[in-house]
Amino acid sequence: MRWALYPSQYWSRPALLSFVPAIAATPSPMDSQLPDPKQMDHLSTLPDALLLTILSLLPLRVAARTSVLSCRFRHLWRARPSLSLISRDLPPPKCHNVVAMAHSALLRRDPSHPLFSLLLDISGYAGFKDSFFPSLLLKAHSLRLRHLTIESCSSWDLLHSLPTIFSIDSLESLSLPTLRPSVSSLQAFQFPSSITLTCLKRLSLSLVDIHPAEINRLLSELPSLEDLHLQVCATDPMVLSSQTIRKLELIVVVGCENFDALELSMPLLELLCFETHGLSINKSLPHIHGAIPSLRKAVIKLEELHRKDASAAAGLLKYISQAEELSLNLKESEDEMVPFTILLEPGKDPPNFPNLKNLDVTMCCHKHNFEAVVAVLHHCPALESLKLVHEFPKFTYRSRLRNWEDWVSELPCSGCRYVYFRNLHLGENVKEFEFIKSLNNKYTFTRQASN
Repeated sequence: MRWALYPSQYWSRPALLSFVPAIAATPSPMDSQLPDPKQMDHLSTLPDALLLTILSLLPLRVAARTSVLSCRFRHLWRARPSLSLISRDLPPPKCHNVVAMAHSALLRRDPSHPLFSLLLDISGYAGFKDSFFPSLLLKAHSLRLRHLTIESCSSWDLLHSLPTIFSIDSLESLSLPTLRPSVSSLQAFQFPSSITLTCLKRLSLSLVDIHPAEINRLLSELPSLEDLHLQVCATDPMVLSSQTIRKLELIVVVGCENFDALELSMPLLELLCFETHGLSINKSLPHIHGAIPSLRKAVIKLEELHRKDASAAAGLLKYISQAEELSLNLKESEDEMVPFTILLEPGKDPPNFPNLKNLDVTMCCHKHNFEAVVAVLHHCPALESLKLVHEFPKFTYRSRLRNWEDWVSELPCSGCRYVYFRNLHLGENVKEFEFIKSLNNKYTFTRQASN
């Protein structure tokens, strides 16, 4: 080595240290073959099944842009198991893109890639051909579609495509927009005569001007149906019957004063969500009856109640008296100037709730309603939790003659909007006049000052 021929100042410790890293940094042929972890394409190492799941979470137009990433992604987005074709609120030039994507991702789809779910919302564009919507449904049928949601389309296309929709025997869930028969139609609306939805478990429908007998015929031909969301404009007494439904969400728009009775006969029903709209002076709350012995939870929302509806509301409580969880949201009509009792039928005893454990009541807790609540609680021996929410009624031009002092909350604490009790067990010997004193002394509650 020639380092010994030079003075020591030429190879001092700093100079040597600066020279050593230069030698160590020189790459060897073996090191050049190792990939840089920071530059590796980890996304391409994922399996196709996981990539398809990721692409299904993206909007269709965004998933289509992944085709420029590599050759592997060029056609991968077309095999995604979930598709959403939406053209609503799009200008006509962009609606053409929806048609092109529908052809690429659905109509030209490889049968080896089944379709899991499909969302169609193709209303508002006159450029669609009459055969476009039915062709999408026929192709989805051949791909063994399991979940179909149609949010909006022309009523002509939907009504004429119902035979195709109700023949997709692989469907497990179906959601349709409002079905309204054409006014010019001379015959009443009927569901398709051939229904092969043997695997359907969840159904969501909104019906207008359809006879209740047609609804029952549809339910009778769905042997696997467990979850039904039904919104109906009722003009005549209605009967809903099913031997398989376990969950029912029923929204009734009272369309005529003749709708005075509703019968629910569902022996396996466990959850009932019932809501009414359109009540008025001439349109009353219907009387509900039938057999629902397996009911465990009920969520009831009644608005625009009048004094004449008190009997039907009390009858509804007796109808669901076997429930373990009960949520009530009750509102008087603004046309009522004087408070009245909603929960109890005048001159009759309160219903018994032998299994009720959790009770949640939202209403105007004025004197009459609060006394009714106290009476009901004495018939709830298994009650564990209680929540009472006071909702002060709005004073508008319709109710300007009300005396606001008649609608003040009577909850256990003054100025309280809601009270909540836990670990609550009412004995049979608790007297009504000792109720508030017993609660304040024995149980804890949460309070929130009203606005």
